[in-house]
Amino acid sequence: MAAALTSPVPELLESGGRFVLAGRPLAPGHTLEGTARYGDALWSLAPGLLQRQQARACLDFTRAPTAFVPALKDFFAAALSGRLPPNEPRPKMMSIRRHFTELLRFTHWVAARPGRPQLADLTVDDFAAYALYLHTVLPAEASREVAQSAVRLLYRYRTVLTGDRLIVDPRDCEQWGNSTRRTHAENTTLRIPEQVMGPLLTWCLRIVDDLAPDILDLLDADRAHKAAGRHMRRRPRIRFSAAWPHQSPVPGRTADQPPSDDRFHPISLARLLQGACYILLAYLSGMRDSEVKHLRPGSTHALLDGSGHPYRWTITSLAFKGEHDPAGTTATWIIGAPAARAVTALERLQPPGSDLLFGGLRQHSRARPGAMTLRSSNELINNVITWINTYCRHHHLTDTIPDVNGTPWNLTARQFRRTLAWYVARRPGGVIAGAVQYRHLGIQMFEGYAGTSDSGFRAEVEAEQAMQRGEHLLALTTDHQHDLRGPAATEAAARLADFHQRTGFTGSVITDPRRLRRVLAHHDPEVYPGTYATCVFNPDKALCHPRAAPDGDRALPVPLDCRPLECRNVALTADNATALTAQAERLDTRLRARPVLAPLLHADLQRRRDAIRAFLTTAGEAAQ
Repeated sequence: MAAALTSPVPELLESGGRFVLAGRPLAPGHTLEGTARYGDALWSLAPGLLQRQQARACLDFTRAPTAFVPALKDFFAAALSGRLPPNEPRPKMMSIRRHFTELLRFTHWVAARPGRPQLADLTVDDFAAYALYLHTVLPAEASREVAQSAVRLLYRYRTVLTGDRLIVDPRDCEQWGNSTRRTHAENTTLRIPEQVMGPLLTWCLRIVDDLAPDILDLLDADRAHKAAGRHMRRRPRIRFSAAWPHQSPVPGRTADQPPSDDRFHPISLARLLQGACYILLAYLSGMRDSEVKHLRPGSTHALLDGSGHPYRWTITSLAFKGEHDPAGTTATWIIGAPAARAVTALERLQPPGSDLLFGGLRQHSRARPGAMTLRSSNELINNVITWINTYCRHHHLTDTIPDVNGTPWNLTARQFRRTLAWYVARRPGGVIAGAVQYRHLGIQMFEGYAGTSDSGFRAEVEAEQAMQRGEHLLALTTDHQHDLRGPAATEAAARLADFHQRTGFTGSVITDPRRLRRVLAHHDPEVYPGTYATCVFNPDKALCHPRAAPDGDRALPVPLDCRPLECRNVALTADNATALTAQAERLDTRLRARPVLAPLLHADLQRRRDAIRAFLTTAGEAAQ
C-alpha cells in the first residue's frame, strides 16, 4: 500500500506553526493539514506510521517537566522533520516514541536534582549518577542501553538545537555505555526450546486441521445470532465433532450444544484458532511479525505439477526491513501445505470484507481496527499455550506444553524466525545432487527466508553453521583423519593435523561460543563438514561459485551449489559414506516402485544412483 508523500518542509508561518511531520511520508487517509504543529502540547505520530500493526503513538509534552518542554520539543522537531546533524540518519517513528519515553525518564530525574539544573549544567558526575540510577530501575542491561542511547542523542543533536542543550558528552563518564553484552550484529533473540516447540507445533497443526471446522461453524452461528438481534436469548447450537481430543465427554456438552466452559466461548475459540494460525505461519514461513501482519485474503498461490496436484505454495505480503520504501515492498515467500491451510482458516475466521488476515477479531464492537499490534500477537500466542495446558489438565491428557525451568515458556513473535534459523543451520551443509528430497526442502527454505530482501537471515544461519562446523572440526582433530577418503582426503588430514597442533584442543566440544569463534577466526582450516560430503575448500578448484566472506578477506563455499560427485575439494568421512550409501539405496527403492516412473525421471534418478555408487567405489579404492 503506497504512502501519500507530503509536500516539502514549509517555513514557519508563525511561532509554533510548523507541521512537525512535514516531509515525512503519511499513511493513506491522512493529510499534512491534519497533523500536529510545533506549538501543540500533544503530537500524534499515527499519521506517520506506515505499518498497519504499529500501535498508535504520540508525544505528550504535558507529561514532561515544564522547564524541559522547550528543549524536548526542539529535539523531537529536529528528529521528525527538521535539520539533522551531519551524518545523522532520520530516526524511525517508533524509535522516536521510545526515545520520548526515555527522555521523559531522564528529564524528570534531572528536574529532581539539587538546584534544578538545566541540561547545559550537567557534568560527568551527573551522568555517573544517572547511570547508577538506571541500574536501580531497569534490571535488564538491554533496557539500560536503550535509555542511555536516548540521552546521548541530546548531545549528538546539540549543533541543531537552539535553546538548552547538553554540552558534555555522556560517554566521557566511565559508567556510561560499558556494556558486557555481545555486539549488536549478533542476534540475541532466545530460541524456543525443542521440548516446547515440538508439542506446540503438533497442537497447532491439530487445531488448524482438526478443530478449525467446529470453531468456524460456531463463530458463523454466533455472528448470525448477533445479526438476528439481541432479542434472541438462546446461544447458537452446533454439533462438535469427534476430533476434539479427550478421554471422556466434555462436561456440560450435549450432542449438539457447545460446552458451557469459558474456554469454549466463541471469542476464546476464535483467539485459539488465530493464535495457532499465527504460530504456524511465523514458524513455517520465517516471516517477520510485520510481514505476517500485512497478509491479506487471497495472498497464497498454489503451484501445480503436471497432473494438477499442488506441490508448492507461495505467499505474498509486504517486507519492510532493509527496503527503501518505508511503506513496504511486495515480497513473496515459499510455504508448505500446513501454512497454506492456516491461511485458509484465517480467511474464514475474519468477517467478510476484511482486508487483513490478522485484523482484530470483530466478534464485538470493541475490536481494534487495522492489524493487531506486536503486544497483542504476543498475548495471542501465549494464550494458545495456556488454553492447551488448561484443556489437557481438565481432561487428564499428557501431551501438554512443558514448562522450562519450572515456569511456562514466554513466547514472543521474534522467537519463531530465530528458532527456525537454528534448525535450518543444522541441516546438512553440503547438498549432494542425489539428495533429491532434502535439496528440494533446502531450496524452499532459503528462497523463502533469504530471497525476499536484505533480511539478515543468512547472517543468522551462517553464525549457527559456524558454531556447528567448529564443533565438528574439533571432533575430527583426534583419531578420525584416517577415516577420510576421496580426492581431497590427504589435504583434509594435513589441515586437521595442523589445526590440532596450533589450537592444542583434544577434540572435546567447546561450549563457549565466543571461545570457539576466536579459534576459528585465527586457525580456520577451511574444512566444512556436511552430511553427504566434507568440503576441503580451495576456491581455485571449487565447482561452486565461491562468494566473498563478510569481511571481504577470503572466499567461502556455497553449499547449495555443491557438486560433490565431481568436485576435487571433497573428502568423505565414514558418516558421509554411510549417508551416500543410504541415498543410493533410497534411489534404488524409488526406481523399483510401481507405477513405473516417467522415462526421463527414471533415467535421471538412475544416473544419480550410478554416479553415487561409482564415486563411493573410486573413493574406497583410493583409500586402500
